[in-house]
Amino acid sequence: MRPGTVAPVHGPLRSFTLRFVTLSVVVGLLGGCVSDSKEKGKNDPLPRMDRSEAKDWARRFTEHVADVMGVRVNSRNPDVRYVGCIGRDGESATDSRYKLLYTAWVDLPQERHNEAGEKVRKMFERDGYDVTTFRRYESPNVSMIVEARPKKEGFFISVESAASGKGFGEMGIGIDSPCLIPGGVKQEKQ
Repeated sequence: MRPGTVAPVHGPLRSFTLRFVTLSVVVGLLGGCVSDSKEKGKNDPLPRMDRSEAKDWARRFTEHVADVMGVRVNSRNPDVRYVGCIGRDGESATDSRYKLLYTAWVDLPQERHNEAGEKVRKMFERDGYDVTTFRRYESPNVSMIVEARPKKEGFFISVESAASGKGFGEMGIGIDSPCLIPGGVKQEKQ
């Protein structure tokens, strides 16, 4: 694949991917596999993506957000977890569906957290996300936080001041994916 291009996406994620010319991402749905939208049913087709593919998309998105903030993702290994999907009424399936929880870290002095948060908030708004939370950093114990989700896909993204041994010297960029299912796996009915 040429630099600056994105992997093809099919199904519900296609419209989201087309909004980004140089970036693809799978980010998260709160509340499990079932969409909050009344327009979708619990047995609608899930987005198809292998775990390694989803992890790579999340890595590229966190790198993009860090770039918007004017920094790079640091060398600390990202926190990567795959969890099962639980529906609104506690339903589950055995068809390998999963959610990706991914957090990368950037080094940034706490006095720059508000500026970075403003840049990210503006990017989210420009790209059509609903910014659900925005709070400015206030020394010494109130972290800066920006939380957002695309209007249609229901993903969840969080950028937040992170306490380390040196106070709030880092920021975490977190992505929770929607419920995904690997390609070639038959989706079970719930």
